[in-house]
Amino acid sequence: MNEDKPNILLIMADDLGIGDLGCYGNDTIRTPNIDRLAKEGVQLTQHISAASLCTPSRSAFLTGRYPIRSGMVSDTNHRVIRTLGVPAGLPLNETTFAALLKEQGYSTGLIGKWHQGLNCRTRNDHCHHPYNYGFDFFYGMPFTLYHPCWPDPSRDTELAIESRLWLCVQLVAIAVVTLTVGKLSGWISIPWPLILSMVLFVLLLAYFWYASYTPSLYWNCLLMREQEITEQPMKAERAGTIMVKEAISFLERQRHNRGPFLLFFSFLHVHTPLPTTDDFIGTSKHGLYGDNVQEMDYMVGKLLDAINDFGLRNNTLVYFTSDHGGHLEARIGHAQLGGWNGIFKGGKGMGGWEGGIRVPGIVRWPAKLPAGQFIGEPTSLMDVFPTLAAVSGARLPQDR
Repeated sequence: MNEDKPNILLIMADDLGIGDLGCYGNDTIRTPNIDRLAKEGVQLTQHISAASLCTPSRSAFLTGRYPIRSGMVSDTNHRVIRTLGVPAGLPLNETTFAALLKEQGYSTGLIGKWHQGLNCRTRNDHCHHPYNYGFDFFYGMPFTLYHPCWPDPSRDTELAIESRLWLCVQLVAIAVVTLTVGKLSGWISIPWPLILSMVLFVLLLAYFWYASYTPSLYWNCLLMREQEITEQPMKAERAGTIMVKEAISFLERQRHNRGPFLLFFSFLHVHTPLPTTDDFIGTSKHGLYGDNVQEMDYMVGKLLDAINDFGLRNNTLVYFTSDHGGHLEARIGHAQLGGWNGIFKGGKGMGGWEGGIRVPGIVRWPAKLPAGQFIGEPTSLMDVFPTLAAVSGARLPQDR
């Protein structure tokens, strides 16, 4: 491995409030692994995102440019990509940090949430797939979590009914064709109204079968490996665990390579509807949201342990942040489902207040950075792009 070029592990939470972490003052939610990362590295106390919503914030993070420069903003209520069915995404002429580091010999991977578009003209053209932005490997969710993804107790029943509906459509259609041929040939005597009724019945069954594939649960809540769909619809409560395993496998593969690597681990946590495994349900003082934060912290610990176990710790730059502030309005009745932004007013989607753009920022690089330091200068998610260019020896784009 080239010791002059560090390995890079970027970890981004989704909708995490800066006030939800112990290292930023929270004493009611347990985040020991992220707190340990802060003690072993440098903590940014004035860290901000470029936008208070997912799509534009992540575009800015990937490119180091304000999202308005790449058109990844909107003057309507729909300021994020709302479905995989829209022909929208990060413009292909934008340069991401993955593309920049790939030119420097880095193996690049993205595991987790993408939310920068997928298709242009057809369902399978994948013009906005991470492959087209410098990532060699992708496993995760091309869209984002939202309420239809979890919980859905009828999902297993629904999927079982779908397969049986299609079988019924085929059987009844065969019966209709057989009876029609028999009627026309004079082999059997059966009234035409009965055959017509069976045709209408086939059409009705076919409609119900087709309708079972139209909900957003089916088309948006899915997981992909490379360019193949692996779960449709996905089982959201186990998606995070699978992604961590994929990340550990990626890290294990990289320790045998001579070149450095970049892994962007993009959490689905802690976005609503907060899919959480049974092991963490009820473990916090803050309901489902607190449970989900603590599960995320546990997963961060698994990633850090893998870095240590594979002997990569000393020359791996680890960065942890959130894409923007906590979602204050997320609730069911009186139960809060969003995060806490500490002393800052506002939250997700509230661009005029600081709570929407204040994010945690933690950097650990044992070979270069002294542990336990605090930096109070203003920093941004957009600073990651030029920082990675500097530590990898890459040259910043000169055409923008």
